[in-house]
Amino acid sequence: MGRRDAPGAHVHQWHINNLGTKAFLATKSTAVDVAGKLPRLMEAFNADSNEACPGNWIMDVFSDRISFHPRPNGASADEQIALLDATLLRAKGEEHSAIVACDGSILQDSTEQALAAARVWIGDRMIKQTRQASGRATAPDAELHAIWASIGMATAIAGVDHIYVFTDHLPSAERAVDPGIHSGQWRSLEVCTRLRSWLGADPVRHVSFILVNSKLK
Repeated sequence: MGRRDAPGAHVHQWHINNLGTKAFLATKSTAVDVAGKLPRLMEAFNADSNEACPGNWIMDVFSDRISFHPRPNGASADEQIALLDATLLRAKGEEHSAIVACDGSILQDSTEQALAAARVWIGDRMIKQTRQASGRATAPDAELHAIWASIGMATAIAGVDHIYVFTDHLPSAERAVDPGIHSGQWRSLEVCTRLRSWLGADPVRHVSFILVNSKLK
């Protein structure tokens, strides 16, 4: 930390702030990179959120109604496709279930914004869809953005008691219900708050996050 981050603090004699401009620009290190980018950091974090109280995390309260379904160990591509088809068919046959497909991606051109997209179906009928810019984000952050948008749309549909979220990045789904400090925390906090309200309103409600390998054809 420097004088900007901790006003009045004593700065070590070898601190980055004591480097001249020429030496600063010529030095290649993680510390210098962070010092150069820190003034442009706009994301705020909440270290004391109500959602993050020990023992009150949404996965502590609703662990039996929020489930994650990774790829079965040793399953071939054909077996994975058959299992996903069976899950989708079951979800389509459930009158009060919402089916969500979401994805986030970054472009090869680093000057372009990342994208997040989501669609929601009831049975075979598409109810809602969205496409949103994620800014200059990492791929996991774009995936988290897509899941955040998905949960927002699906929980707003009256009469739904089971939400199936199909995603190709299960770690971002797990991060969506993690209120701790991480990149994109504010989206996770909103997902936690929305799901807490939605799940708490009816004991039969459930959310399933299902991994879809993006390489499957």
